[in-house]
Amino acid sequence: MTALALAGPRCPARPVTTDDGAEIAVYEHGDPDAPVTVLLCHGWTMSAQDWRPHIDALTRPRQGFPAVRAISYDQRGHGRSTRGAGTLDMALLGRDLGRVLAEATRDDVPVVVLGHSMGGMAIQQLAAHRPTLFGDRVRGVGLISTCLSEVAEGLTVPADRPGAAVRRLSQARRHLADGLLRSPRSARTVHRLLTGPLSHPHTAPLWRAVFGAGPHTESVREGARAFRDIPAMAIAEFYAALTTHDCVGRLGALAQVPTRILVGALDCVTPPAQARRLADDIPGAVLQTVPGQGHDLPYERPVLVVETVHTLLREMPRRRTGGFALAAPAAL
Repeated sequence: MTALALAGPRCPARPVTTDDGAEIAVYEHGDPDAPVTVLLCHGWTMSAQDWRPHIDALTRPRQGFPAVRAISYDQRGHGRSTRGAGTLDMALLGRDLGRVLAEATRDDVPVVVLGHSMGGMAIQQLAAHRPTLFGDRVRGVGLISTCLSEVAEGLTVPADRPGAAVRRLSQARRHLADGLLRSPRSARTVHRLLTGPLSHPHTAPLWRAVFGAGPHTESVREGARAFRDIPAMAIAEFYAALTTHDCVGRLGALAQVPTRILVGALDCVTPPAQARRLADDIPGAVLQTVPGQGHDLPYERPVLVVETVHTLLREMPRRRTGGFALAAPAAL
């Protein structure tokens, strides 16, 4: 959840315009004629810039795999993308992903989509609303540090609470989000409390939730500085949008393609229990829990994420694709 709102990837952006007027900044990496495209969706308060290590690795050839084409984009209201005029909810971010998929990838080239946190929720929303894309255009899915519903449940809901208590706490989170949107002063106060003192940001609750084992002092300090550069009301608005996410029982389309789920064992934002719920809702999905890691798993363990993409390429249905034959599934 480290925030890099104003940074941009090293390559120029092309705009994709949505129906409500948002300009989505899309970045293209690697050979445009590569036989596979990987589409990367970042999380809340982050940007396409955070995928740079993964893109650098994926766009180079590796033994047994071609170099892929990588597409990254700034979610609306993040990085270089504008907010647009639409009512902000997770279904809208799913539609944005569908627009990027349609305009920035080739119809004749298979796509693997990979999403972290809010990006993973956008993928779920797309699967729920446009299931026919999966198995046809989209041939593999990676969901990292994300959840099926009840965003941030692990921060507030004990595992043994009955369903009624869970629902009350879920409503309380939505009321909190609504209150922050109505009161800029409250939003700014919560913003500062979450990030903590810049001299010792690791003492703040946000960073204890985001990072796993180890001090991560410089990473936490960098994230805290960047997080404070994002307007408090923008953070509050997107938090409110996150509370609308619920794809329970709506992800049958993901059973049509290889789906891999990664979660850090120490993730308090989208904890392992939520990852298990997500895996149980997608027939055939493979769940991997990573010891010692928190919510920022993809950025602390980029090699693992790249290996996961290569695993998805192995598991894609065997067929001729752009001049190379995808291998049969095999463990890394």
